[in-house]
Amino acid sequence: MDDLMYGLAGLSTRENFLDDPLPETLAEAERLAASIERAVWQETGGGVRDLRVEISRQGILLTGRCETYYTKQKAQHAAMGVGGGQLTNRIQVT
Repeated sequence: MDDLMYGLAGLSTRENFLDDPLPETLAEAERLAASIERAVWQETGGGVRDLRVEISRQGILLTGRCETYYTKQKAQHAAMGVGGGQLTNRIQVT
């Protein structure tokens, strides 16, 4: 589970996850990234260290470190609840 991509196999908590457009401007992308960071922090209780959210035309990339696969999964679900597009979860479990 170190480098998994989600969103293509129906793992989304929202039916239209892939249909949601990604932001078109830098300001919109920054707002989306900040919203995802807040959602992940709230859902995991700050359990993801060095969390970084990157938004690009390819989708959303999560990076950081956490102590359990459960926390990694909670971070993923929090991000899926906020942003559209393909999500790549590269949070490392240490």
